[in-house]
Amino acid sequence: MSNKLLRSPQYISASSSNATVKSAKLLIKINSTLRYTLVKDANQNETVAFEYSELCRDYLDIELGSSSSQPTINAFAIRLEFSFWNKVNPSEAGATQLGSTTTQDHYGYDGYGTFMEGEDPINSATAFPAISNFDWDGSSSSGTKAYTVYAPPDSAVRIPSIDTTNDAGKVVYTNSSINATSVSVEGISVNIVRVPCTKYTDELSSYWSYVDVTGLRVYFINKYGAIQNEFFTLKMVQQIQSKRDKYNTSTIDSTGDYDTWKHTKRDFDISGQQSITLNSFYVPEYYNKVFTEMLLSEKIWVRMRAPYTGDFMNFPVNIKDSGFTYKNQLNDKLIQFTFNFDMSFDYINNNR
Repeated sequence: MSNKLLRSPQYISASSSNATVKSAKLLIKINSTLRYTLVKDANQNETVAFEYSELCRDYLDIELGSSSSQPTINAFAIRLEFSFWNKVNPSEAGATQLGSTTTQDHYGYDGYGTFMEGEDPINSATAFPAISNFDWDGSSSSGTKAYTVYAPPDSAVRIPSIDTTNDAGKVVYTNSSINATSVSVEGISVNIVRVPCTKYTDELSSYWSYVDVTGLRVYFINKYGAIQNEFFTLKMVQQIQSKRDKYNTSTIDSTGDYDTWKHTKRDFDISGQQSITLNSFYVPEYYNKVFTEMLLSEKIWVRMRAPYTGDFMNFPVNIKDSGFTYKNQLNDKLIQFTFNFDMSFDYINNNR
């Protein structure tokens, strides 16, 4: 079984040498349930291809949830059944299947491949840390990946990986202890560099009243279809913008008098939109890859205290930035990234 990345196109193709072939049919099953039946015209010895990733992805909607624990669903099983028929409509009377059915089984992930990685991108068939926080080490043409993540003190680090043994096809999460300097993920060591943070107030970010608070933790769905967390520990700016409509109203009574304290210009349909600007650690060059994945992620959350209850919650946000310039040590000396987010909801509760 392959681990298919469904944000990129995925194809299944075949041809029939039978002279009577008229159509090709594809059945798509998600977790053993038939969801789609696709039919195309077919001719002898001509390849027929079906693209199925968009249809499958309709059934994969990853949510972080309200707690700091990992989500329960990151992938699902896909079965493809490809067959050829002697009628344009395989369901009509007299239609007969030609040859045997080609069957493929895959796992589907909410990730993507890049153009340079080629067609039909997949996650590796071998369990590995599902993050791009790595540098290439060694002198061979491909080298080996040396994983390092950055986190503040007194914070657990959560690393996703693709498990092909105990829970095949699923994304699993390995948590470090709160001050660990490394964590083993499927037998691969991930280094953790601890960087103190003193830029945030305890009210927003810290579980403890220490001088070195923990900054803000941002979660996003990365290119592997896993939820990754990164810490932002330098300067933070919060803003709120309002939108409103206005109308003029008369305050004159039946005698022609009016009260000077009454509004003649009235506001209505007022809404508030909060935004937040976060700054990362000073990080290595390979964080260009990490934050590219966050920029291209369809779902991002920030974990912080709710201002009126004090509870820690995962708040959905939408990234406002449309891009950033890749940084390197030669040009930038110290590498640090700034991102702007809108809270993915109105400040006033208007859910109806």
